[in-house]
Amino acid sequence: MATFEDQLAQFQNQLKELVPSRKKQEEANLAGAEVYKERLSKVTREKHYSNKKDEKYGHMADHVEVSNKNIDGIEDGSATVGWPNRYHAMNAMRLNDGTVFIKADHFVDVTREESRKAILEAQSKTLGFKK
Repeated sequence: MATFEDQLAQFQNQLKELVPSRKKQEEANLAGAEVYKERLSKVTREKHYSNKKDEKYGHMADHVEVSNKNIDGIEDGSATVGWPNRYHAMNAMRLNDGTVFIKADHFVDVTREESRKAILEAQSKTLGFKK
């Protein structure tokens, strides 16, 4: 019979096989972020696109981007989706959350919730999990 230490070592090796490497984790999170980016761009275009031709900033629906860094700008295997331009980010926040003069429509929050299944499918496909 194997010793307790041997059993723990064997269990630890089995767990290592289940946990993806940092590179694989980053690839999976970027795949999920791309799915969310496409959906957020589409919803932003459908709900908040205007004919205004802003030479400097363009339209926020055309500038949703994916970053392979967390919210603090640190590369840790996570990914973020949003507007790198502060002008677009502030407009999206106002439209999503509302103001005294703008009724909130929560398009960012709703899109995130509705995209969860597709994001998880993209991530699991990248990690090689079977359905």
